[in-house]
Amino acid sequence: MKPALIALLALGAGVTPGADEHVLAGARLFRADRYAEALVEFRVAQRLGSPEAAGYAAAALVKLERPEEAVESFAALEPVPPARRDALLDYYHAVACNNARLYLCADGLLGGLGARAGPRIGEHARKMRAAIEALLVSEPSQDALDWYLARCSQFRRAGRALLARAYCEEAAGLASRRHDGYRRSEAMASLASLQRETVVPSAGR
Repeated sequence: MKPALIALLALGAGVTPGADEHVLAGARLFRADRYAEALVEFRVAQRLGSPEAAGYAAAALVKLERPEEAVESFAALEPVPPARRDALLDYYHAVACNNARLYLCADGLLGGLGARAGPRIGEHARKMRAAIEALLVSEPSQDALDWYLARCSQFRRAGRALLARAYCEEAAGLASRRHDGYRRSEAMASLASLQRETVVPSAGR
């Protein structure tokens, strides 16, 4: 995984002049497992206008075991057409979702990798999907749905609408897997409201 990310970063493709040195410095630090320092470099590159640095910063957050921040950062990225999406960043996004207990989010991202993923990423993705399938084989409990909706409300009150939306999406998806649809209408209502608050502009590239 890591060599593929570093190779991508080293290309410097699409990096705004003035930000490229920070992106490449971040890549070197990432390769050396110095993820906190890499994150600083990627954040600086973001502030200098690099369109690519946000995704790399999110990947560094995954490595730093800060999954909720990573989910939030990935959610803030501009939408990219499926054919142009980076498989490695989608994989890191899936890892962030999985570690934040957003299992449906993770499974959807992993299922969409397809032929875009190389053999190593593909193998990791298959193992993660198998583990998620085992977790979701039973009907979600009411306690689980209560927890997801509580997280949604908590992050919404804290002004973190993108993260709140992720938990409400998970709650709505899990509620749909129950025979009684426990709290599904509540999750859907909250999600609809959050979607209006968190529209990310379409990519213009």
